[in-house]
Amino acid sequence: MENNTQSFAPGASQPAPWRGWVLARRLSQIFFWLFFGWLFLQATYSGQEILRWPVDLFFRFDPLILAAHVLTRSPLIRGLLWSLLLVGLTFVLGRFFCGWICPLGTTLDGCRRLLYSSRPDTGYALRLRRFKYYFLFFLLAGAFLSVNLVGLFDPLSLLYRTLALVFYPALAYGLEGFFGQLYDWGTPFTWVSEPVYQFLKDTILPFRSQVMLLPLFTFACFAAIVALERLDRRFWCRALCPLGALYGLAAKFSWLRRRPYKLCPDCGDCQMICKMGAISGDAVPAHQTAECQLCMSCLEQCQKDRVAFKFGGGVARPALDLGRRQVVTAVAAGVVAMPLLRLRSAAPQPDEYLIRPPGVASETEFLSRCIRCGQCFKVCPTGGLQPVWWEAGLEGLYTSRLVPRLGYCEYACHLCSQVCPTGAIPLMPLEVKQASPMGTAFINPARCIPYTEGRDCLVCEEHCPTAPKAITFHEGEVQDLNGKRMRVKLPRVNPDRCIGCGICENKCPVGGDAAIRVKRSLRMEI
Repeated sequence: MENNTQSFAPGASQPAPWRGWVLARRLSQIFFWLFFGWLFLQATYSGQEILRWPVDLFFRFDPLILAAHVLTRSPLIRGLLWSLLLVGLTFVLGRFFCGWICPLGTTLDGCRRLLYSSRPDTGYALRLRRFKYYFLFFLLAGAFLSVNLVGLFDPLSLLYRTLALVFYPALAYGLEGFFGQLYDWGTPFTWVSEPVYQFLKDTILPFRSQVMLLPLFTFACFAAIVALERLDRRFWCRALCPLGALYGLAAKFSWLRRRPYKLCPDCGDCQMICKMGAISGDAVPAHQTAECQLCMSCLEQCQKDRVAFKFGGGVARPALDLGRRQVVTAVAAGVVAMPLLRLRSAAPQPDEYLIRPPGVASETEFLSRCIRCGQCFKVCPTGGLQPVWWEAGLEGLYTSRLVPRLGYCEYACHLCSQVCPTGAIPLMPLEVKQASPMGTAFINPARCIPYTEGRDCLVCEEHCPTAPKAITFHEGEVQDLNGKRMRVKLPRVNPDRCIGCGICENKCPVGGDAAIRVKRSLRMEI
């Protein structure tokens, strides 16, 4: 067994390690980043009722989502149990997910190379790296009180949400504008542009152009995380990421260890190379497995071939001294803060136009299970599902709601329930979804064309998808714009048939607020 005080003397030789670890890690990062993007693109309507691919696959392997889901005492989702496999591998290999798989980590590495590659680290992240553990305890304490804010800070949710609300709509808008301009110029440009545009529509572009809410705020949050790379490499991962903290707690006990575990007395290059600050010169052992992402840079760049990663004992386990008082304070802060955060969402009279996705029967349960990943925004073929801002308080930030003026709930679609990884939008057959009311439409006679102009308007009834129709007509006498009495067809809504899909509100020809609007279902539990 190796002595715990062993270090390599100057000039000591070791078998030359394989020099391809960094290349393998980068290829792994690129593969999983592209795989994440490919699954993102597959979350779209393609003319079929059932999605062909498990587009929520990354979220099924996210143990932070599983931990919060269990703490909220929500019904267990079997798909989330796959995350235990990554936890088990972390006990063996260490925090490999952060360095080899995490698409947000790969994105930050790429942004660092493009924007700040020449800037040295400032050391702020090193001093703040315990914060991510306290933040993790804070969030999990809140989840135990059924205030699940984990999804706001989970790196997979954060990246997916940013793609869905900012970059993907911007890309689609830019490409459609570009090819639209080429089409206006006509031949010979269209000889090339139209086949390319058709290919992009079949592979990348959304089924229908969408307008998403909260793009600027979402972009600002993402830009702030990228800007932190100016201070230190992987600042988010080192100091803030709660998923990284969860993996770090498991990685402390990993079987794969770095040798030598101390800095060599004649060299300190490893400490400068490590982008995670996992090697400390004044600690024994110097290598912190809870912080190491197995980037293998220290192994590949060691000029004297002294560094190796091996399984087994013989190496002192690094301490992860978080401080008992600090941990208790973080948990207590979560317990105290969460009731304050949910004051707005617990109002006895919630926003009457806050319409939740189909199948949601309880507002409280929905808030505790939704991880704000944004997959339902991405997959909605009409763009009707949008992120909530302040309508449900801070607890409801980035949860989904139906905004009929932007898009209705397609009667023959239940894709949102297929992509939800936690069952916040319950998975149900299409015929059950079609019978599940989200709200009820109400007519405002002060804006409705037959009432105000004295002429027929059949739009809402024509588009109503239910059978029998929830919108019908009865004849009545009103005054037209000239004061003449006219008999016209006046629309009315049968609340027992209406499911609140919002197509009537979406198609209403009245400008501004529609003459018919969908209100929150009175049958929904608060």
